Amino acid sequence: MEKIISLPNDIYEKMIAEGENNLPDEACGLLAGYHHQVRSFWPLQNQLKSSTRFFVPKEMVTTAVKSIQNRKEQVLAIFHTHPSTKPVPSQFDLIHHPNEEVDMVIISYKYQIPQIKWYQIKNKTYKACTININ
Repeated sequence: MEKIISLPNDIYEKMIAEGENNLPDEACGLLAGYHHQVRSFWPLQNQLKSSTRFFVPKEMVTTAVKSIQNRKEQVLAIFHTHPSTKPVPSQFDLIHHPNEEVDMVIISYKYQIPQIKWYQIKNKTYKACTININ
């Protein structure tokens, strides 16, 4: 059965802006909510200042996760951008994805209109999900 994600338009717009504000580097963050419903976006600072990789120290991630849990939400996905490539997980993305219970969201700025994709990650492979932006 295909996983269908509900993403509020205001959160989608915040994600697009976060990516644009970090160009030419990758942006990253967390998406949280429950039952395939995104309720909050948690931008994180890419410590690498790189257009092809992102890294956030464990302490920063832990702080964000605690705030998410305090809101009675769960982490649904790790978000990052691809400033100049398609919104498809790279081998590096797949190998370094930390938790198969958490999905991956990529926004690509390769095209005139940014493209967003949501993926489930299992055994270093990916499966696209449907996103309803509402």
